[in-house]
Amino acid sequence: MKALSSSVAGIERSPIRYILDRAAAYPDAIHLEIGQPDFSVPEHVIEAAARVMRHEYTGYTANAGMRDLREAITVKLARENDMHVAPENVIVTVGAMQAVYSTMLVLLNPGDEILLPDPGYGNFNMGARLCHARPVFYPTLAERGFEPDLDALESLVSKRAKVLFINSPSNPTGAVFPREIMQACLDFCRRHDLYLVSDETYDRLVFEGEHVSPARWDDEGRVISIFTTSKTYAMTGWRVGYAVANQDIISTMAKIQEPTVSCVNTVAQHGAIAALLGPQDCVEAMRAEYQRRRDIAVQVALEQELSVSYPHGAFYMLVDISAQPLDSIAFCCGLLESEQVAAAPGSSFGERSDRYVRVSLCANEAALREGLPRLARYLHKAQREPARSAVASAQAAR
Repeated sequence: MKALSSSVAGIERSPIRYILDRAAAYPDAIHLEIGQPDFSVPEHVIEAAARVMRHEYTGYTANAGMRDLREAITVKLARENDMHVAPENVIVTVGAMQAVYSTMLVLLNPGDEILLPDPGYGNFNMGARLCHARPVFYPTLAERGFEPDLDALESLVSKRAKVLFINSPSNPTGAVFPREIMQACLDFCRRHDLYLVSDETYDRLVFEGEHVSPARWDDEGRVISIFTTSKTYAMTGWRVGYAVANQDIISTMAKIQEPTVSCVNTVAQHGAIAALLGPQDCVEAMRAEYQRRRDIAVQVALEQELSVSYPHGAFYMLVDISAQPLDSIAFCCGLLESEQVAAAPGSSFGERSDRYVRVSLCANEAALREGLPRLARYLHKAQREPARSAVASAQAAR
């Protein structure tokens, strides 16, 4: 038989999903690997969806999404992001990831370069490669609070560059970029005539500092902003995200919506309206709990002599494992085998990230208090007995 498409043949599966699948064999495993909120969907969202299923229209909607939802999104953007747009500037997507991929499809030609963060969410790289674009990775360094290295960006940009991609609050670092960094990124894009794609998935989950949307300063239509209901309202499985951009970009994204997903689930769209326009105290309650877990995780990590990032937003923390010889996948396999703890390999987030594993603060307090000491025990053992740990981890990875 003929070979599969070259677009997909060379793309590797996410190491996070690899560990998640392996962890299924350990029924008592402590799950620190996945960014899945452990909160229930707010009750008023569930009630709205149930009412719609029984009494309202549930058929196809416009490719760009229900107008009522797009109007609700404009209300949210004005309220939370100082962005004042029309419904025609909004498209509703199947989660933030489809918004990311559709944006790449609309902006990138084969061979174009897209500047991606490292550490950064691995699906950004996968999406770019599916578009036959060339990812160019710019560093966000721990010693600089995981903010973009603007000098490095200047050295990496070429004539083939077309897009700068930023993510704040960041997955996996938890960095929240200050106003001056956001302005500098937009200025960089203006100088080099690049589009700026701003992934703002965690915009409501900030512990220190403020979330700033760079689109508030955009008077040229070069910023595409991406949001989702998934993390803010614990609606991950509902799959409602959205992108905000100039009308030409949005109308083109709506055009390619038809042959890909047609439209987002109608019931979920009604639920998203209730989420955006309904009571927001649930958001603050979840944000406060994630911050409390962050404080606990950092405290336990320091007590266990772990070197960790200090996340100011989102719900992830990086643990430095560079003092031992294993790569992050082998380390996570050994950790699962020896301690029944599942963590996300740093290689999921870029080449510079292999020195880390990511811990999700979606895990409850008990899991963090038990899981982090187990991780520390395995790490310290791997430091003391590198050869034995390497053999054991290689066997665990088979």
